[in-house]
Amino acid sequence: MAEKHRTVIVAMDGSADSVNAFKWFCKALKRADDKVVMVYSVEVYDSMYATQWFNVPYSVDRAALKAMLEKHAEEIKKKLEQFAEIMKTEHASGTVRSTHAEKPGEGILKSAKELNADMIVMGSRGLGTVRRTILGSVSDYVLHHSPVPVIICRPE
Repeated sequence: MAEKHRTVIVAMDGSADSVNAFKWFCKALKRADDKVVMVYSVEVYDSMYATQWFNVPYSVDRAALKAMLEKHAEEIKKKLEQFAEIMKTEHASGTVRSTHAEKPGEGILKSAKELNADMIVMGSRGLGTVRRTILGSVSDYVLHHSPVPVIICRPE
């Protein structure tokens, strides 16, 4: 009986740790028929900061707000292009996508659910115990809330 292809989410934020996690996945686990999806989870806070901060109708310069949101969208597009280039460099086929959520971990899990993912691969920033306790970490959140296996690659 032939195995079905896997859908693998690789969480990307552009950091060296996320790139290393992707490269490790390609060398250690990737199968030829895997459907690889690089997911860039953008915090809603980042993209909607201005609309929350300038919530008073008479204080909003709509043109400035529109320009700021367009600039943010262009930055996301550039990141996705960079991720596609990394995928090409590693001779992996797949897609890149962005998702918006209040927290990056929520966006990663939302994508995993939408794509019916079989696995999530991500890097770890290696936060110390105190920082992780105070700030939390995206990898910790995903690990504890994911309905599918999660592989967290430690920094090199």
